[in-house]
Amino acid sequence: MLVSAGHNRSDVLKALHTLYLLNDGVEKADDELGGLTMDIENLKHEALFK
Repeated sequence: MLVSAGHNRSDVLKALHTLYLLNDGVEKADDELGGLTMDIENLKHEALFK
């Protein structure tokens, strides 16, 4: 799922949110996947999407 998202920021975020829902996750900063999602939403990894 993430590989098909490529470098498109919105597609990566959609994939991360979907993975989170499939894993019954609750998005929290102390969770690794939740933290990564929040970081991408807050533009902390912007270099990955250029």
